[in-house]
Amino acid sequence: MHCYFSVSMDIGCVLWYPVLAIISTITYFVVRRKTYCRLPPGPPGWPILGNMFQLGSKPNESLSHFATKYGPLMSLSLGMKTTVVASSPAMAKEVLKTHDHLLAGRPVTQANLPFTHSSLSFGQIGPHWRMLRRISTTELFSVKKTEALQHLRRDQVYQTIRQIYEDAVKGKCVNIGHTAFNTTVNLLGNMIFGTDMSDPDSPVSQVLQESIAKLMELHAVTNLADSFPFLQWFRLDPQGISRTTVIHRRKVYAILDKFIQDHLAARGKSTDGSDSEKDLLDVLLDMRSDEFTLTSIKIYLTEIFGAGTDTSATTIEWAMAELIRNPQIMERAQAELDEVVGRNRMVEESDTDRLPYLHAVIKEVFRLHPPVPLLLPHRADSRCEIAGFVIPKHSRVLVNLWAIGRDPAIWNEPLKFAPGRFMGDDKMSTVEYKGQHFELIPFGAGRRMCVGFPLATRMIHLVLACLLHSFEWAPPEGTSAENVDMTDTFGMTLQKAVPLEAIPTPRLPSEAYN
Repeated sequence: MHCYFSVSMDIGCVLWYPVLAIISTITYFVVRRKTYCRLPPGPPGWPILGNMFQLGSKPNESLSHFATKYGPLMSLSLGMKTTVVASSPAMAKEVLKTHDHLLAGRPVTQANLPFTHSSLSFGQIGPHWRMLRRISTTELFSVKKTEALQHLRRDQVYQTIRQIYEDAVKGKCVNIGHTAFNTTVNLLGNMIFGTDMSDPDSPVSQVLQESIAKLMELHAVTNLADSFPFLQWFRLDPQGISRTTVIHRRKVYAILDKFIQDHLAARGKSTDGSDSEKDLLDVLLDMRSDEFTLTSIKIYLTEIFGAGTDTSATTIEWAMAELIRNPQIMERAQAELDEVVGRNRMVEESDTDRLPYLHAVIKEVFRLHPPVPLLLPHRADSRCEIAGFVIPKHSRVLVNLWAIGRDPAIWNEPLKFAPGRFMGDDKMSTVEYKGQHFELIPFGAGRRMCVGFPLATRMIHLVLACLLHSFEWAPPEGTSAENVDMTDTFGMTLQKAVPLEAIPTPRLPSEAYN
């Protein structure tokens, strides 16, 4: 009798699923029509589905196309969720500065729900989020800390240059993205754990890179369970996004666990009472509590590695691809390096402050290939108005950096790679990327601005300067410079569809590489 009743209840629940879905959908559209009549304009969509299938595999490009017709502030329906998109510097400023206090929330997604409490990237602003941001700004990315760790960056980059030199002598091609990733992950490993995270050819390195890249990709996928909340009510995961996210997080956690357990063991054996300088993991372990557990630490560190490695490596790979395609620009950057540094030593980080053309090259890469093309999505925590339009509470809000960087109303010849636009008397020469000029905000702006941008920019400048100064670069045999593949794949970061392989030739005396 009990079994029959249980089965009957299960069948009854299944039969109620479509009824509840229909009721939810009807209620949504009735409320939406009544309340959201002053939404920004946008493309018409399908009933119930809205504009979900109009975005295609590259939403940044589709949204840019829509913006030319519907304006720099537009709205779309992604299932039962309203999304507002800003596609101009003026509208980006409204979202990220003027109304920052109302639009700084994060959408709650099925995949990230179990991790949001200890998440700096996806958590809601509150006491715990402020604690994580304080740790980041004071213990990892502060000016004092960044300056103090110059020697780590130099040693790690020089180690990479020596490895490339050995490959160059053997006539090998170099995978630029993979090399840049390993350089940045080992730098962070030294800052956080006091040791290298991985060897470039080790399985650990490959698992870490693949899992972090997959997590970044999954964060950008439109999840049906987020667009139709009733799917979450029934704990359905039709695309497997939540399951796949958990799988790759566990792979990263397994790698982090080894370093954490080694740290805990070393702390347990330490009896000399020494007060040596702590690394970030020491600080985090000291802060453990019922609210901030070892799992919380792994969530936080996974985000630090994701934000600090994938975006920097991607930027370096795009920069090298553009320079190989434009040899005259590479030659000008190398001439500047030769004038400032000479040919008898490698580049020091202090040299990069005297390389204005290199800075212009990196700005141009940020413009054409923003590492996070739509930034991380914001959420309206309260109803607000922008440019006379209503942004409803709990709407998702996106800023399309890809569209802003290619807008002909802002940039002359926007599809051309031209670092000179940031030099001399050009009207854009004073534009910086520190969150004040909304034409160029690769790290965002406002209270959600990327906390690690000071370290990221130092690392990108040093790595790119060393690559250009130490080697001549050419595409693989059989590929001409103009035929270097520049297609991209959309994700949270804008990855090259075809990884960049290049042939290095040493430019310096052999003793300079020692």
